Amino acid sequence: MKKFLIKTSVFLLILWGLAWGLDYVISKGLLQMEDYRFMSWNEMQQGNINADIVIMGNSRGFSHFEPWTIDSICDVSTYCLGLGGYSITVEALKFNNYCLHNVKPKLIIQQIDYYTLRNDSAPHQHESEQYLPLIWDNRIHDELLRIGYSKMDLYCPLYRYWGYQMVIKNGILEFLGVKHYIRDPSKRGHHYERGEWNGTELAKMDTIHANLNPQGKEFFEQYMQDCVDNGIKVLLVNSPTYIGANLKTKGLDNVNRYFDSIAKVYDTEYWNYNENYELCNDTTNFCVSVHMNPEATHQFSIDFANRLKLHIDSLGLLK
Repeated sequence: MKKFLIKTSVFLLILWGLAWGLDYVISKGLLQMEDYRFMSWNEMQQGNINADIVIMGNSRGFSHFEPWTIDSICDVSTYCLGLGGYSITVEALKFNNYCLHNVKPKLIIQQIDYYTLRNDSAPHQHESEQYLPLIWDNRIHDELLRIGYSKMDLYCPLYRYWGYQMVIKNGILEFLGVKHYIRDPSKRGHHYERGEWNGTELAKMDTIHANLNPQGKEFFEQYMQDCVDNGIKVLLVNSPTYIGANLKTKGLDNVNRYFDSIAKVYDTEYWNYNENYELCNDTTNFCVSVHMNPEATHQFSIDFANRLKLHIDSLGLLK
């Protein structure tokens, strides 16, 4: 009986070790993928960014601002760290991870809208596979728990990959050097939203209620205070959406008043491009109501960068 228990224990330990080995292979492979969901995480963890300006926010944070346009006009280095479909509660995880591996930025351009103040959890939501490799950095375990991952996800190998068969396959092949799957590689964290407006998405859109979530507000204000404490300036920006979507959103005035007040409290500015900005009025500038197409994105980036240069120069932010 004793020998049986010893053999069983050794066998289970070998299986446990093999499971962790496979977990490492999948995770390492995913972070090597030339895919916008993983490339920025890999570049962050390699410490290869160290930008003067980082752009935070949801998908509009990584698709509406061309870093190279900002760089050329403002003579800075810029990188997009946006996360599609998420609020500040998850965005902060990415920014904190960035700061673990890179020199902290001098300025954050914080893309904001009514999504910003939601209280999100990350697992099983939009493009959640991008978080799966992160458990190998034990410095962010507390944050992963905060956004909804369990201790089983963190400490049981392969457990969090359950149901992600294609992700597992892609990670293994990428680890082996097979560049087989490239979905819209990013450039300095940016990637365009593409497609032609057809109006279907807006027609199906129900009335949106832009609520000021108390937990979201509390977290956002702590995030702003943390930036102040670390000497990082934050500029609040609401980039263009199609006016038709704004007309279907109730409570926007309250959201805008809130961000105006936050800007005053933390000695910054709130630039709302959904007020009197002509790109918002024409459907030919959009793929869907909340995402500009590449041509409009380029024009907005030029307009924004010229205004940003004056802002930077007036405050001496990057000297």
